[in-house]
Formats: sequence, C-alpha cells, structure tokens
Amino acid sequence: MPVPTRRSSTSGLTPYWLATIFFLLALLCKTVTATLPAALLVVLWWRRGSLSWKRDAVPLLPWFGLGAAAGLFSGWVERVYIGAHGAAFDLSLAQRSLVAGREIWFYLGKLLWPANLIFIYPHWTVDAAASWQWLFPIQAVALLAILWLVRRQCRAPLAALLFFVGTLFPTLGFLNVYPFLYSYVADHWQYLASLGIIALAAGGWARWAWGPDATGGRREQARRAPVVAAILILSVLAALSWRQSRMYSDIDTLYRATLARNPDCWLAQNNLANRLLEEGRLNEAIEHYQAAARLDSRDPESQDNLGIALATAGRRNEAIACFLAALRLRPDYPEAHYNLGLTLSGAGRLAEAIAHYRTALRFSPDHAQIHNSLGVALAQTGRTAEAIAQFEEALRVQPDNSEARQNLALAQQMIRQRGAPSQRSQP
Repeated sequence: MPVPTRRSSTSGLTPYWLATIFFLLALLCKTVTATLPAALLVVLWWRRGSLSWKRDAVPLLPWFGLGAAAGLFSGWVERVYIGAHGAAFDLSLAQRSLVAGREIWFYLGKLLWPANLIFIYPHWTVDAAASWQWLFPIQAVALLAILWLVRRQCRAPLAALLFFVGTLFPTLGFLNVYPFLYSYVADHWQYLASLGIIALAAGGWARWAWGPDATGGRREQARRAPVVAAILILSVLAALSWRQSRMYSDIDTLYRATLARNPDCWLAQNNLANRLLEEGRLNEAIEHYQAAARLDSRDPESQDNLGIALATAGRRNEAIACFLAALRLRPDYPEAHYNLGLTLSGAGRLAEAIAHYRTALRFSPDHAQIHNSLGVALAQTGRTAEAIAQFEEALRVQPDNSEARQNLALAQQMIRQRGAPSQRSQP
C-alpha cells in the first residue's frame, strides 16, 4: 500500500498567488511598484545569465497586466482629476528624451554625491535646439552600450543600471505627471530605483572587504580599511540626514528653505503665501503671491490667490484685475468667477457680480456657496423670488448650510411682509 506523502507548503500555486496578492496591494498603495515584474526579470537575468520565456516570463504576464492597468488608471487620474494636461505638458518626443537623459544623470549624481538637496528643484528649460542638452541622453545610451559589451565579464553593473532606469521610467518624462509643472525631478521619485545602485555598491564593497586576496587567503589588516571607511561614510550620511530633516520641521521652514535654494519656485512662493494668509500676515502673503504670479504668469491659480489676498486687504480694483487675468488664462475657472463676483458685489457692481456667479454655476453647478452668494446679490437687487430659488438650491446641495438657511428665511419673510398679490375678479 503506497504511503501518502505530505505536500510541501511551498509547492503548487499558493506562494505565487500569495505574491500576486501582495503585488496588487503594493499597486494600490503606490503605482510606481508597477515596474516590479520588469525588475524581477532583470534580477533573474543577472543571476542566471539568460532568461527562459516559459520559466521566467510567462508567470509574470499577469503581473505585467496588473501593472499596466494600474499605470493607465494612474495616468488617467493625473490627467483628468489632478490636471496633468495643457500647454506645459505638450512636449515632443525629442524634448521628452532630453528630460529622460538628464534625469538619469541627475539622480545618479545625487546618489553618489547627495549635496544641495532641495524639496523642489529648479524647473529645467527643455530646448531640443541646444546641442549641450543632447549630451545627457547620448551619454546614457553610451553607458548602457558599454555595460552591455562587458556583460560576459560582469553582469552586475548592467543589471543595476537597468533596474535603476526601468524603475525610474514612470517619472522620466515620457508620461505626464502633475509635478512636471514646477520640476522634472524630485528626490522621492528615486527611492525604489536607488536600490539597484545601492545593491551594486554594497556588493562591490563586500567583495573589497571580505573577498579573497591574490593568494586565496584573507588578511585581517586589509579587511579593517573598508570597515573603518564604511563607518566613516555612514556617520557622515547620518549627520547630513539629520541636518536635512530640520528642513521638514514645519511648513514655513520647508518653503523658506526651498526658496533660499530655489528662489524662482513659484509653487513654494504660493504655498508660503497661503500659510501666511492663514496666520493673518496679509502684507507678507501679498508679496509672496505677487512673486508667484510674476514667476509663472501662465498659472491662473496664482492670479486668483493674489486677487483673494488683495480683496481681503480692501484693494478691490487690484483684486478685480487679478481675477480677470486668471479668467483670461482659464475662462472656465469657476473659483475665479465666484471670487470676482464677490469682489464686484462688495464694490456695489451687482449686475456684473450676478453675471459672474451665473457663469461660475455653469461650470460648477453643485457649488452651494455660489448659489447662496447669487441669492444674496439677487435679493439686493429686489429679485427676491429668484433669490429664494437660489437659497433652496444651495440647501439641496448642502442641507447643513446654515448661512443659506438663514438667508432663505429672511427672503421668505420679505415676501410675506410685502403681502400676496391680489387676485383678479373673474368675468
């Protein structure tokens, strides 16, 4: 009678599907992990020197499918909801190649010499007519070619670079991501990718520290040098990390440190101004809003924010000019129409204010506060019945809007005080 054998817990599909579930969870946390199946193929090639379609590639096909789906969804969200579209993203293939080549060397440089780290780096001007910019992609391709030629002697450098570039690919410029509006690079985009270069460096360091010498023996004296060097390097990096972390102690410190190293960063100017406005430091906020609007004259939000600050300071005419500038850049900007309406109402220009409120509602019909403000303006012009309709619509959208509820009650009271219109006698 045959004796039944216990099936190994690592046999069958269980580990594979468990890994698939973990990969899916990783994608749900951060879409950049979509490059994992490609990275695994690189690692398998490095270990074996070749790849088998059936053994290596086929099991990863579902992972490539999951990664592609997550990437497409993330790109759609970036474009439709976050705003990664428009003139700032209209780059040609040549320009995107320039960005990619420069990014590769930028990130390698920061890994090898982590100096002058900035939260938001300067935004590069990409010019395909500038011959020096082509040096970056040409040198990157040349490096890959050299490592390919020496792969038979050592596959590790090529594998590390392929892992590095492949993991960076989603942010290399060939796909649109919203932060490209203010910078093509960011330190946190290379966190995963840097593992390839770090692993290569660690492996080389280990061979230097613990590898056999020319006679096949091991010399204790020779092994001390790399250990001491490693301790010194780690100590320096720890000190630099501690110093760098102080930049992130609070919002004010972060954006002021960014502006100290990158004074042309309109985003830092704008965000620091937002913070100052919240703290009631109105004049300082206006200065930074003005700097943001000057640095990026194409951004309607900078103009809108400056207009809000100027209106708060009572400088209505300047505020109106800013809102109009924002609307010239983006005519379908509901917030700018709304803010312009508020400012015009404050200046007594109710007819113009009503027109902009209605335009804002055309682009944002379920905005309770715009309905409420339109109702107030209509009531001030004596159109109480229309005002009541707007207050009711505001409450339909936002039932807990106490301001709209109070305005509705006042408008209904005005109607009652006027009395119901008399009915005509029947013939």
